[in-house]
Amino acid sequence: MSRDHVRQNILAALRAGLAAAPLCVPAPPARPASLPVGPDAWTVLAEVLAPLDVRLRLATTPAEAAQHVADIARERGAQRYARWSEMPAGLDMDDALAGLTRVTNIGAGCCQALAQVDLGLTLAQAALMDSGSLVLIAGPGRERAVSLLPPTHVCLVPRRALLPDVSALPELLRAHADATGQFPGGQLPSCLNLVTGPSSTADIELVLVRGVHGPGALDIVGLDWA
Repeated sequence: MSRDHVRQNILAALRAGLAAAPLCVPAPPARPASLPVGPDAWTVLAEVLAPLDVRLRLATTPAEAAQHVADIARERGAQRYARWSEMPAGLDMDDALAGLTRVTNIGAGCCQALAQVDLGLTLAQAALMDSGSLVLIAGPGRERAVSLLPPTHVCLVPRRALLPDVSALPELLRAHADATGQFPGGQLPSCLNLVTGPSSTADIELVLVRGVHGPGALDIVGLDWA
């Protein structure tokens, strides 16, 4: 059989296949309904976080939240901590962690400064109820390394930050840009992290190891009044 005949046979088979193909692509399956953020939102979030080995401690007052953070620091054996400068009004984290040394020189040399820090304290811009993921938007006074380098990450989650799922992120970014004015022209922040549980990997022989690429422990304090 000549080369032209082979070519014609191949093209004929392709044309026949295309003729039998559907003219439209089937619609993707319907997206599952979002979890409602109802009065039981904290209970729902706690159940999602449990398989991730993340404990949610609920606080109804600033004093209770401060006590939770102090308890976590003691349980984790922390001696030094770093935190975001942005904290809810009325919540004095430095007073709550008065027995620890706060590391503040986390600018350009943040990696060196945070190498000796035991606990990083952040404030979530959102918590996604379907996955338990925390949304952390980097910015001035919100250094991304504070949630990545210390072996223990403690995150404060206000009740107003509870969102159903990742589909709520575009509106969250728009609202954050309007409130802070940090993203002129609709630009996105320099870094947005979605933190789902402590750092873990099972790349080597499917053996789960914690803390290889980031904090080995994640604790969440829910701020039910904020």
